[in-house]
Amino acid sequence: MQVIDRSIKVLARQYPETFIKLVLGKDTGWEYQTMENPEINIPEKRLDFVYEIEQNDNKYLLHLEFQLRHEKEVPARIFKYSAYLTESYRLPVIPVVIYLEKRNYRRLPDAYIVEVNNKVVSRFTYQVIKLWEYEQDIAGGKLKELAPLLVLLKDNRDVALLEYTRKLILEEKDIKRRADSLSVAISVAERYFDREILLNIFREEFKMLLKESSFVQEWYNEGLQKGLRDGMEKGLAEGLERGLERGLEKGLVKGLEKGRIEALRDSILDVLEERFGVLRSGIGKKLEEIDDSAALKSLFKMSLKVNSLEEFEKILGQV
Repeated sequence: MQVIDRSIKVLARQYPETFIKLVLGKDTGWEYQTMENPEINIPEKRLDFVYEIEQNDNKYLLHLEFQLRHEKEVPARIFKYSAYLTESYRLPVIPVVIYLEKRNYRRLPDAYIVEVNNKVVSRFTYQVIKLWEYEQDIAGGKLKELAPLLVLLKDNRDVALLEYTRKLILEEKDIKRRADSLSVAISVAERYFDREILLNIFREEFKMLLKESSFVQEWYNEGLQKGLRDGMEKGLAEGLERGLERGLEKGLVKGLEKGRIEALRDSILDVLEERFGVLRSGIGKKLEEIDDSAALKSLFKMSLKVNSLEEFEKILGQV
């Protein structure tokens, strides 16, 4: 989730108007400012994204939490976050959970509920957005700023979808926004496509990404620096350009490998959840500690074969 989480935050920072429109509708009367790295003391906890918005002299905090998949602790987490945000900033909070990847949920909860003797004694509600329900608006241009996420919203993911995503992104006139959106699209798509396909489709944009994308510069800094050194050592402009491109590609490959590892972790959790129901949080935490793709591939195969969650946890403990 880390790659997706970081990617979606880039879009939220670049296109606040789009996310506010997604949550609050077509009303354009909102004034807003992005709250950078909002923290709440429970102890220190960094939230996904928060805007301070204002309309008719009324101020609110719009709190967005992004979920690739549903986790059973989400309702309680949103309840706590809202309470602490209210306490920390003394403003009413509009809490929203945005689910990113299309899945066949029977029902997604939109409330944190406390029951005593089968009687509801407390209910805290929040807004739930299934982003795939907005696929037509995104693909059709109404919310085209979210085009880098299209691959998350489709059942059938193919090269044509990537090419159409690229086309929508290239309609962005601001070069830095365009570069960051392309970077997000590549990072998200690597969950589903081989790196060779991505390198082929987005090859023409690599040079622009290197120069303009703050996202790429931050993620792939190590690869870029090596490319710069190689180019400078050659002492020629041609060598420098080739070194830059090579550094970008190496950095991109490294970033894609990180995403591949994350995708393997997600696949294991998906299989276990499908076979055995709601998972204990310890399994996800243990998988986060494993960075070896070969080990994760082996665990994925075992997740398909084990007869119980306890059997898988025993295997996981031996890795």
